[in-house]
Amino acid sequence: LAQALCSNTVRPTMALAMRFGQRRSTGQLLGIAVAFGVAWTQFRGLETSFVSGLRTLPGLDVATTVDRGFGGIPSEQRVFAVVRHAAKKKKSSEETIMHGDTVYIKVMTGRYIGELDGTTKLEWVKARGTKKDKEHALTIQKLGDQESPIESGDTVMLVMPTGVHVDVLGSAVRARHYDPRGQWQRLTIVKQDGGPVFVGDKIFLRGHQGEYMDANPLERAPDGEVKARWRDEGEWQEMWIEK
Repeated sequence: LAQALCSNTVRPTMALAMRFGQRRSTGQLLGIAVAFGVAWTQFRGLETSFVSGLRTLPGLDVATTVDRGFGGIPSEQRVFAVVRHAAKKKKSSEETIMHGDTVYIKVMTGRYIGELDGTTKLEWVKARGTKKDKEHALTIQKLGDQESPIESGDTVMLVMPTGVHVDVLGSAVRARHYDPRGQWQRLTIVKQDGGPVFVGDKIFLRGHQGEYMDANPLERAPDGEVKARWRDEGEWQEMWIEK
């Protein structure tokens, strides 16, 4: 567009000046030169508006360059609009979760897993924490290759701050024993987009029977109970893994 404008506006004016210069007086040539200057100024203003307009378009990164002729006199103005694809949104952290890491699991209520409660035994897993502290620091253990990052689909175990594993049986989520070989203690960590698990990722934890761990809204269960009731990756099953 800029090149076309230059051809249609500036070059005809220059040609007209050359033709008049062969048979017109100095005063007339001066007037033509003034007209040429006005035309060039208008062209530059139009080019600036054109580039400014491009800069407002999403996904465009516009750069302008000026080709200099002999003696530093501008010979041609060219506008280059470079479309640079927006970089993929980066994760909140590029740090992967590894076997043995201390992590914090936040449920959909915004509370952290960590407490144990019960009438006869303190074994029922709760999510009441409002901050990341030692009472809510869990240790994640990976079964299998423990040297590589934890990925979606891996079998993991969670060690509570008291040193016992989380276990799932039916809808009950408890923490009663430290049993690294136990079947009830095995959880499958799931990311809906797959791949390695990064700090800050949204995850789902599936028990060995196929149900996902979930948390009730606080207005329904103010004690922060954690259950495993449905084979559904829904809103109540959403969790976030943090460090």
